[in-house]
Amino acid sequence: MGTLAAVALGELPPVNVASTIFASAATLDAVHLNSDRVKFQTKDPTYVRVQKLVFGENSRSGWHHHPGIVIVAVEQGALTLTHSDCSSKTYGPGLANGAVFVEGGDDPGQASSVGGATLYVTYVAPNDGPVTSTTFRTEDTPISCP
Repeated sequence: MGTLAAVALGELPPVNVASTIFASAATLDAVHLNSDRVKFQTKDPTYVRVQKLVFGENSRSGWHHHPGIVIVAVEQGALTLTHSDCSSKTYGPGLANGAVFVEGGDDPGQASSVGGATLYVTYVAPNDGPVTSTTFRTEDTPISCP
């Protein structure tokens, strides 16, 4: 992905977001783990990616969704996650919603930051063939929220 250039407001691609992929790999088997009151289960092999995202000032991810499950930890700053119904929550260290969120499913969302944010993301996506541009992220039509 690399660094993404800023584009005009309302366009589909991310605006002022830089990404660094630390690792991508495939599990060979389904995972069934239940330990210390935490359960993690997949029905088939998956792809896993760990990535750092740096949102600059006045940045946005563009409307998208993630196949599988995404676990996000906001290390610094504040990140607002807006859903397709235009509801939103802001995450970051010391904020009321905490600094971690989990997302998944086909419902489009957009992440944005006014002052900038650094986050670490773990993607667990279906392994349904070769890795493609939509394995970890699918672009969606922009939604107009007030």
